[in-house]
Amino acid sequence: MEKIIVVIISYLLGSIPFAYIIIRLFKGIDIRKVGSGNVGSTNALRTAGKRAAIVALLGDALKGLVAAWLGMQVGGEGLAAFCVAAVVIGHCWPVFLGFKGGKGVASTAGAVLYLMPKVFLFLLIVFIIIVLFSRYVSLASLSVAILLPLTVIFLSQPYSYLIMSIILMILVIYRHRENIERLRKGDERKIGS
Repeated sequence: MEKIIVVIISYLLGSIPFAYIIIRLFKGIDIRKVGSGNVGSTNALRTAGKRAAIVALLGDALKGLVAAWLGMQVGGEGLAAFCVAAVVIGHCWPVFLGFKGGKGVASTAGAVLYLMPKVFLFLLIVFIIIVLFSRYVSLASLSVAILLPLTVIFLSQPYSYLIMSIILMILVIYRHRENIERLRKGDERKIGS
């Protein structure tokens, strides 16, 4: 029963919409009604500036880190993997915002940082390189999502983390389906434009 409660807590933690809260506090606007309408740090950057985006990014990443830590403390690697999946699902489909949330990248990053720091470091470098050269955050996010399970295999991480990484990859790709279409058409907005 304790393990189920921890997974539910992780989902509820993921449902805390940091970008929504921060933009409301900084700008007094609903982030869902401006920019891309996405409840995430990239839209926070476009609608409220760097400070708001950094706070939103850190809040969302912290959700993933805390859920991973909580799962590890209560039940080890397997429960940590479940908690991470739950926190990212909560971020993507938050109960507090009518199940319309972000794309799960920052929450995934926070969890991976805690559970697999070498995987995180490699994927962070890849993410930065792709953003610097393409200026597409969505392309960088999709690329690292696809590389996540492969990196987990290459660096011989626990099997439960491989399953978790496949689930996270699927979630991130699914949440980016509109971005994929815009990238395909050449209509995707670049960072800084």
